[in-house]
Amino acid sequence: MTASRFGSRRRFDVVIVGAGSAGSMAAYGLALRGLNVALVDGRDFGRSGSRWVNYVPPWMFDAAGLPRPESPELRATGGAFTIDAGDAQVTVENTPCQAVDMRALVARLQGLALAAGVTPVERATVLGLDVRWGRPVSLSTSRGEFGAALFIDASGMNGAVRRRVPQLERDCPSLGLGETCTAAQAVYGIADPDAARAWVEARGLSSGQTVSEVGIAGGFSIMNGSIDLTKMEIDFLTGAVVGDTDQSGVDLLKRCRERLDFTGPLEFGGSGLLPMRRPYDRLVVEGVALLGNAACQIFPAHGSGVGLGLIAASMLASHVGGGRDPGELRALWTWQAAFQREYGTLCAAYDVVRRLTQRLSREEQARMIDAGLVTPRQLERTLDQRMVLPDVRDALSFARGLTREPRLALRVVLALRPMAGVIAAYRTYPEEPSERALIEFSSRVGGLFGTPPEVRG
Repeated sequence: MTASRFGSRRRFDVVIVGAGSAGSMAAYGLALRGLNVALVDGRDFGRSGSRWVNYVPPWMFDAAGLPRPESPELRATGGAFTIDAGDAQVTVENTPCQAVDMRALVARLQGLALAAGVTPVERATVLGLDVRWGRPVSLSTSRGEFGAALFIDASGMNGAVRRRVPQLERDCPSLGLGETCTAAQAVYGIADPDAARAWVEARGLSSGQTVSEVGIAGGFSIMNGSIDLTKMEIDFLTGAVVGDTDQSGVDLLKRCRERLDFTGPLEFGGSGLLPMRRPYDRLVVEGVALLGNAACQIFPAHGSGVGLGLIAASMLASHVGGGRDPGELRALWTWQAAFQREYGTLCAAYDVVRRLTQRLSREEQARMIDAGLVTPRQLERTLDQRMVLPDVRDALSFARGLTREPRLALRVVLALRPMAGVIAAYRTYPEEPSERALIEFSSRVGGLFGTPPEVRG
């Protein structure tokens, strides 16, 4: 594609900034509905989006209407998963997640989008957004100017479109300390297979079992390791909240590698900064929708946003793809409300859990596990990004934990007390366009989280 092709202003129905998984999924869905879509990214498409392994529950592909990954995009499925807090562990024998090569998933989605007629615009730096009478009309880039009825910001935390729209800039606050996570993931070969096999056997692990060390650099921090003796690969995933530690995900990744001296050469991987909070209260204004990390559509309990981004993109395409004006506020609002009522509820509930976890020491997390305040079923539901609905087993386990660790159990109860109110609030998210109703919702939710309302009018 040559720069001259976009030397003058071109008109599209939809312009999407960000050709990662969420942006490409939205482009594909909208193009299938007959819309003329431009997909813009600052990099070559072959380098867009995540370039590492992510762990996605298969039901989320189904919910997005996307066929589940197959090998080689699908690297692994199932396997044991252990949370290790030092003095105590809890294990899910068969994790509900699939290990997905994001390079392949993004390439698949981009291929589907291009086959559906989407116009690719690569190596395009966003320079400005022309907003007239409160609605954007064109996007200026280093590759030309693009007019559209709808602009979708799937550019990530940076919010290339979001920060150029006054109403969104006002109502979508920059993330502060404690609200972002620096994460890293990498796949390595194994330099000494015998040493790797001996290490796994000495610890009673199975091939491919993931061990997640928690609380090693602040309450919300992990060092995950998995050794696959069939593929002869080591998979590391690390993360820590910015502000809770001076160590980054890359620093923790280096620690993982140094501890296992049989680790071989790097095969692939990457790192990045992720939002760690519930989705923004406002996801749309007339002519603009926020998607993926630009909207903070991420699962706060462990920072995975791929599945939610795919679902949100699919929902967006279905809500705005049938009208004459895809940027019309009513259609965008119905998407916003549908997402917030179902998946915003899930994310906000687990944001309460995330806030508790950040305040716990590694020793306190071990005591919680040892006392039965954290169960395999709860861990499995969290990995699967589903709401934990307490059953009799959980109640009995918590009762035992209350006896063994009464102060810690009370602290957990008090920290999780806002959850019921949060769930109730999100299920009343305004379904019709109403600034007053959105302001009231934001005020109610902010009060539950102890933060100022995001939407103030």
